[in-house]
Amino acid sequence: MTDLTRRSLLAAASAAAFIPAGAAFAFAGKAPPPAKLTPATDTAFGISLTDPYRWMEAKEKDPDWEPYMKAHNAYARSVFDAIPGRDALAKRVGELTGEMAATRSLAIAGPWVFIYERPVGANSFRLVVREGMTGTDRVLIDPNTEKQDGVHISLDWWKPSDDGKHLVYGISKAGSEDSVIHVMETASGKVSDLRIPRAQYASPAWLPDGSGFIYNQLGREGLPPSDPTYFLRSRCLLHRLGTDPKTDTPVLGQGLQADLAVQDQEFPTVVLFPGSDWALGLLIPGVAPETEVWTTKVSDLATGKPKWSLLFKRDACVTSMAVNGDDAYLLTFKDAPRYKVVKTSLKAPDVAKAKVVVPQGQRVVQGIYWATDGLYVIDMDGGIGRVRLLGKDGKLGDIAMPIEGTVTPIFADPRQEGLFIATQNYVSPVSIYRISGGKAVDTKLTAPAPFDLSGFRQTRMTATARDGTKVPLTVLHRPDAKKSGDNVVLLDAYGSYGINSDPYFSPRLLPFVEQGGMLVTVHARGGGEYGREWHLGGQKATKANTWRDVIDSAEFLIKEGWTKPGKISVEGTSAGGIMAVNCMTERPDLWAVIFDRVGSSNPYRMSFTPGGPANFDEFGDPNTEAGFKALAGMDGYYRVKDGVKYPAMLATAGMTDPRVPPWQAAKISERTRVASSSGKPVLLRVEFEAGHGIGSTRKQADDEYADAFAFIFWQSGDARYAVKG
Repeated sequence: MTDLTRRSLLAAASAAAFIPAGAAFAFAGKAPPPAKLTPATDTAFGISLTDPYRWMEAKEKDPDWEPYMKAHNAYARSVFDAIPGRDALAKRVGELTGEMAATRSLAIAGPWVFIYERPVGANSFRLVVREGMTGTDRVLIDPNTEKQDGVHISLDWWKPSDDGKHLVYGISKAGSEDSVIHVMETASGKVSDLRIPRAQYASPAWLPDGSGFIYNQLGREGLPPSDPTYFLRSRCLLHRLGTDPKTDTPVLGQGLQADLAVQDQEFPTVVLFPGSDWALGLLIPGVAPETEVWTTKVSDLATGKPKWSLLFKRDACVTSMAVNGDDAYLLTFKDAPRYKVVKTSLKAPDVAKAKVVVPQGQRVVQGIYWATDGLYVIDMDGGIGRVRLLGKDGKLGDIAMPIEGTVTPIFADPRQEGLFIATQNYVSPVSIYRISGGKAVDTKLTAPAPFDLSGFRQTRMTATARDGTKVPLTVLHRPDAKKSGDNVVLLDAYGSYGINSDPYFSPRLLPFVEQGGMLVTVHARGGGEYGREWHLGGQKATKANTWRDVIDSAEFLIKEGWTKPGKISVEGTSAGGIMAVNCMTERPDLWAVIFDRVGSSNPYRMSFTPGGPANFDEFGDPNTEAGFKALAGMDGYYRVKDGVKYPAMLATAGMTDPRVPPWQAAKISERTRVASSSGKPVLLRVEFEAGHGIGSTRKQADDEYADAFAFIFWQSGDARYAVKG
């Protein structure tokens, strides 16, 4: 008998001595301190929004902030530690994630193959290099063995020069994503003394001869990352190896060319394509998919004096490009909500008359990549990833995929044949294939799961939303799962930015299913599963469709007999927090737990954070009537009402989070705790050496989900996890 099984049986045998989930919560630990009230009201366009906890936004300036967060985290920790079965669940999560190696990406440059991997038992991903695909690995950067100022570091991004001789990469501390540029010599592993700060979105582009690179640098020197203007007025600079970065030459940004206007919130980015004489200058408007693009000769760019010419503005609706010499292939949703690919010449561009080479079809085209054998086209086919090849003969054909699941392009080079992809789904671990000769061939860079996966199944279902829209669901469950009102269900959804909720493999999720839980991904509107129209169906004024798709999916599962109210929880991460909080305020009777994971819980006030302006295209500009009303309409924080029986809540935050500041979780948890009449627990869990999760260690993520899963089982009435009175 395993320790997990033994603990579960002991918990079930003595269930009568425990507090049932529906009872008033009276934990014996020290109660968290109440937050002080500092009401502030924002009024515009006939709408008033009153915020009782505005003081939290001051963060470092308020002496009560850090003690408040520490006290609430300590209280949450004491509750998690009191849940029977939580430790055994955490042990099982750690066993599964620790037993499995993971490979996330690769790049080929010169004789070198660079591989971003996490070895068995390691806490973080590291970068290794080998000569050729079968060479011996040598470690270049290992955050598992390095720290700065006593805290863990993360390798945020990396890129080798075209010849592979040098590597530029970004390092940040404690998951902050506040990258500092470093440069390494690949052959020797020697790291230069170069350090360039404020490189969170550096997106480096090497010059063809490897003598230097262009990078984006944020804002102005001396600003703290919490300053509302921190992300504004970034620019691209050219750095020559061996020179002082103070002498780096600005090549794209505000005030550099009279006819090239760069908005404060735009992120200038320079892209070079091996084998092409042309460089692209992208003015990325934040989270919006369409981009304005300019061109210049690489030779002019290398002198630090580019002559930028407009290729197209945002109204061309181009979201991605592939370049082969003078030919540019553009992925656009102009008059094609499921996207099409058009071709023009960079020598004499005319986007209005560009030739359609891949017309719009039933599939959603989501990416294009050029290799010597043609243009690779990445499709979304009703939730399943597909790949097509447009050959040099103009024929478009499908490439058979090894599994039905997610397809992620990870490397292509216009000078090399083929495309490297990663495939996965909820029951199939990541595998890396090279597509060449019309076939997907296993690279053997990934190992099969070292544990039995026969106890898990992935199933597709379809719910019908209240307006008749068909909403796809992907379900992870045990083979013996049966329709029953006793099933504990966790719904997860995102529904923003046109980003897909792709099925992915994570050993971290499996223990929840082993214990009888069902994990359901709702492919809600606001995502990109069905193209531009699906995205716009859950954006700004239509944002309510996102959370109502989730509510209606819960109702579908209840109607079909899979579960019942009080047995369903909902998880929303980052922008998914908008969905989760509104699910709570609109239908508090449905849920066991609202798992608001580093969530945007107060989106109106998010508009005034450093990342706010970049999100105006997605959620609304508060300075306009339409934008203000859209934000007010999706902000569930202001709709929390006193005296309502709200479900239990687990809100999580990272103290170094640059994307969603930790006061978002603090405000929604405090407001819900004070307002709710259900007596159910509302917990605020804080990671003090982590941010948005991107740079978190394996152990940090394991512990977070062990806490969440144990809390969900308890609040769903599972006697094995009930807390003693």
